[in-house]
Order: sequence, then C-alpha cells, then structure tokens
Amino acid sequence: MKKKFEINIDIYSEDIINQTIWDFEEISEIKYTDNNLEIHWSSESEINEIFNEFMNYVIWLINE
Repeated sequence: MKKKFEINIDIYSEDIINQTIWDFEEISEIKYTDNNLEIHWSSESEINEIFNEFMNYVIWLINE
C-alpha cells in the first residue's frame, strides 16, 4: 500500500525533507517528487503514523 502527502516547500526545505528520507530509509520506502511525499507500508494507519513521525523529525531538524 502507498499513500501520498503534499509537502509545502515554502515551509519545509527540500534539503531537510531529503535528509529525513535518508534518515528514515530503514523504516519505510519513502519517495519525494513534485512536492509529494509517498510512503509505502502495509496499512494506512501505520503509514499515517510514519508520516507523523517523519514530520516531527523534520520539525526537530528545522529547530536544531
């Protein structure tokens, strides 16, 4: 299963998104193209949880 999430690049830089994808590579298959983040996993609820953790990490990197 896969799900797409639109990322606002005015708020979140592509560099940070790409860094987070690299840091999350062992957790899930995540792709980023045309301001869309695509997460592959076995269930929608777990994809949502991965996305939430992903964005928490992005925010942490921004604030670091």
